[in-house]
Amino acid sequence: MNDSTESSGEQDVFYSSKTRLIHMAINIAIAPVLLYLLGAWAWPPVLPHYIVFAITFLMAVHYARKRWNEPRLVLDANGLLCGKFYSSDNIYKAEPSLRSVTLTLLTEGRVKKKVVSLGWASKEDCLSIQRLLAERFQREVPESS
Repeated sequence: MNDSTESSGEQDVFYSSKTRLIHMAINIAIAPVLLYLLGAWAWPPVLPHYIVFAITFLMAVHYARKRWNEPRLVLDANGLLCGKFYSSDNIYKAEPSLRSVTLTLLTEGRVKKKVVSLGWASKEDCLSIQRLLAERFQREVPESS
């Protein structure tokens, strides 16, 4: 596991890939430049343009700071937390997909499939998450009545 991962005996924590966060922040910050490239804004920039540049720069910094130290996926004895909490008792199978994991869940007496996207993770973390979940959740799915 790399620097965006913490692992203890009872809990595995995964964070957003730092390079992906920086890439997204740069995309947010330079979005107003597209208005010049498309010809929607005339050159040279005037005060409202500078204000828009400042606002989008602040939004990009806020986006990156918020997600820099916030775990995206936590796997422990109780279950899986990835945007939403999935109890270990309800997860029957975890099957790796392309940059995601398909969970087979039993909720409210019905078997459901839920795709958990791992697009935020680095390649190494994605493979680690898929391997951990596939090893841990391989129970037979009960017959639905």
